[in-house]
Amino acid sequence: MDERIYQIAEQIVEIQQKAYEVYLPLVEDVCSRIVSEDELSHLLDYVLDFACDEKILGLYKRVCRRYLYIYPSCVKSYIEAYREMWEDEDSCSTELFGEKEDKMF
Repeated sequence: MDERIYQIAEQIVEIQQKAYEVYLPLVEDVCSRIVSEDELSHLLDYVLDFACDEKILGLYKRVCRRYLYIYPSCVKSYIEAYREMWEDEDSCSTELFGEKEDKMF
């Protein structure tokens, strides 16, 4: 049973790495130009699914910061979606968007 759990954990790490490799060029593209709010929402929807991974969370934050002042209500709703999906009520996860959020808004 322990071996099976280890294999599943390895597969999760591999999937997260593949997701990072797929989303990195998309994030770079979206951050290099101004996209529509719909395009932004589609990308953030996809990246949010993997934002439990620290590297992908970095991509998510990069996009949010890039578009905060262009589509503020959209970005704020995705920050809230991240919190609802990935932050534990008991965690000290205010570091993720917390103090920096005050600077962002």
